Amino acid sequence: MKKNPDWAAMLQAINAKWYYTWSSDQAEMSPAGIEFIPMQWGRWGCTAEKMTRLKARHDTILGFNEPDQHEQANMSIEEALALWPILMESGMRLGSPAAVHPDGEWMTVFMEESARRGYRIDFINMHSYMGKNSKHFLNKVERIYKRYKKPIWITEFAVADWDARADKPNKFSPDDAYEFMEKALPELEKTDYVERYAWFTSPTPSLAVAPSVLFNEDGSLNRLGRLYASI
Repeated sequence: MKKNPDWAAMLQAINAKWYYTWSSDQAEMSPAGIEFIPMQWGRWGCTAEKMTRLKARHDTILGFNEPDQHEQANMSIEEALALWPILMESGMRLGSPAAVHPDGEWMTVFMEESARRGYRIDFINMHSYMGKNSKHFLNKVERIYKRYKKPIWITEFAVADWDARADKPNKFSPDDAYEFMEKALPELEKTDYVERYAWFTSPTPSLAVAPSVLFNEDGSLNRLGRLYASI
């Protein structure tokens, strides 16, 4: 959203209380009253000096973004563990790496080894791109909470079809995304271990998440966006 020149107005339109940009840098003209949360996206620039600078302005930081994905942070478990004390010793409240698969092998081993070493992780960042079944999604969130026994931040989620192509229409519709959100969000709001969540919206040309976009092409809220803003 930051790449859109109207991103600040769009954040305000959905009544956002917080945002992040997959970066540790806060954008200029950040909208007043909406908290920015920095992220240490990957291995690059992960230094104690940087954390000291961030600590002066922020009290929370998000861990590595999809380290189990080659196209994203792409980190081995040992590399992530070696850098983790730099984040931990900053004193900021610290969210876990946000793995593609929050219950997969990478995240499971990272969490087990972190516990063995006495590393601090204050909450779990998780991503979820499932189908239209809100009950399955909510069960997954509960399963992750029970696995790690820490508060949850759902930093990316949406109804998505990753097999969608120009010649293979997305199997989900905007109505499917609306029904999913209408059922899931009220449950997240009343679930005490879910501290925060952020719906993933994308420009319409992104075929995988096309049913889940919150804005019309002119930047106005669509039907789904109006629902998101109302909850």
